[in-house]
Amino acid sequence: MRRPLRIALLALAGLAAAVLVALGASTLLDRPARVASLSATVEARKPEVWAVLTDFAAYDDWNPFLPEASGEAREGRTVELEAVLPGHDPESLDAKVLIARPDRKLRWQDRLVVPGLRDWEYEFVLEPLEPGRVLVVQQLRVEGLLAPLADTDAAQEALELVVEALQQRLETEA
Repeated sequence: MRRPLRIALLALAGLAAAVLVALGASTLLDRPARVASLSATVEARKPEVWAVLTDFAAYDDWNPFLPEASGEAREGRTVELEAVLPGHDPESLDAKVLIARPDRKLRWQDRLVVPGLRDWEYEFVLEPLEPGRVLVVQQLRVEGLLAPLADTDAAQEALELVVEALQQRLETEA
């Protein structure tokens, strides 16, 4: 084998090894990561809020960030979603439900190709405040090698749009 070809193959193998090490480290350390979060009070009871958040078939009627969704809010199940961050093209996600605690918490995760490249975790937490009022905590966490490219400003805007739309949906259903 000629020397330039051998050097090119060795360089390519070294690059592949470096990428695999970086992916492994990113997966183990959950780094780098970008986070958008929002807490907001809605006027409703926890079961009503939970019912809206887990009725994926109705997301197209109210949810501007996730206008298409299907699946079940049960741990281990897959939820198929279309995510639309403001100013971005829609992205199809096949998210695995990691946590589904009725009337309390829902978290799912989508991974791009392999763990550690681009992992999305989206979570709702419902905290009771007083009768008829619930604190809805949302968090969108992007981890992995591509996390620095995540548009957290658009993600923050999406979370704000969701809570506004959620409140309107709850008022409509009341």
